[in-house]
Amino acid sequence: MKTACKIIATVLCLVMLCPAALAAEEPSQAQQIESALAKRVGCKEGKLLTQEDVFPAGASGSDWIAMTLAAGGVKEEYGKYLTDLEKYVTDKYAQDGLLSDTMATDYARAIMTVTALGGDATAFGKNADGQSIDLVSDGIVNFENLGAQGLNGYVFALIALDSGGYLTDDATTQTRQNIIDDILQAQEDDGGFGFIPGGSDVDMTAMALQALAPYRDTYSQLTDKAVDYLASMLNDSGRYEVYGEESAETSAQVVIALCSLGIDPAQDERFTKTGGSILEGMEAYLNEDGLYAHTVGGDSDVMATQQVLLSLIALDRLRSGGDRVYDFTGLTLDSGSSTGINLKVILICAAVVVCAVIVIEVITIRRKKCNAGTDK
Repeated sequence: MKTACKIIATVLCLVMLCPAALAAEEPSQAQQIESALAKRVGCKEGKLLTQEDVFPAGASGSDWIAMTLAAGGVKEEYGKYLTDLEKYVTDKYAQDGLLSDTMATDYARAIMTVTALGGDATAFGKNADGQSIDLVSDGIVNFENLGAQGLNGYVFALIALDSGGYLTDDATTQTRQNIIDDILQAQEDDGGFGFIPGGSDVDMTAMALQALAPYRDTYSQLTDKAVDYLASMLNDSGRYEVYGEESAETSAQVVIALCSLGIDPAQDERFTKTGGSILEGMEAYLNEDGLYAHTVGGDSDVMATQQVLLSLIALDRLRSGGDRVYDFTGLTLDSGSSTGINLKVILICAAVVVCAVIVIEVITIRRKKCNAGTDK
């Protein structure tokens, strides 16, 4: 009996230590970067998106930060940001009647952010007549010239459509196919893509591949040629030089493209040079404050940090068998307060209790047998 009591007491101690065990768990890379950003901004962890003076809803950098943190499963105030973004869209329509008549990417970014944060981009905000705004219809289907910004407009329109599975019914599938065709027609002879016709660009090639990733089996020869172009442009340091300088953002875009295509950059020898792999080259931009710089040794930069973080999330999804980083259909957001206990810890505690109960039962049975033998 004394032994059983000791076991029970041990089990109770272990159960009490479960929350402490959780607290000791290493935070994810995305969470660490969010913490570093919060420290830089001067706010508490999980409160970045409430800093309206730094990250106003509807601004390009703010929206990208919001969707990236959501994609990384970081605990944040997504509900508030989504509400603020809806107000921004409503106010913009009240003032101008639309988000933009020239920047298709403004619509694409809004669609992606709304989708990542759990909203419906086909009914988001109110226009001057009080009717729901369909960002997909206004910003893609009925946008007069998606190519006004160059290839960028087509690329992000396609990414936005696939981020939430929009326009999949028979009446609208041609819109998606037309966009795919416009992107494919822009491929240069060397396999790359450029912002404007006549010259390939690493960033644009990577973004085009991100958009085409869901269709890689259909257009495998074209996508393979684009990947070969990216591999050929990687320098001996494992980084990319664009317009005369190496940048973290370019490396990040390539990593996102490769992961979207199912290619692990660390496992593909084309993306490892004498100075290291593309992943090692990208880590050269990491500063001591936990954030990334635009150039090696430069000051920490929010845009560079956001893009590198998104690439790391893409890599994690690939290696864990998850969806593409721009597939937001299955996201589960963490906006609530944490109890300090998760499923993993609960299962560990339960296993400990079950094992203890089995041990107690075995001891009890043996004692009964021993007593029975003594009685004889």
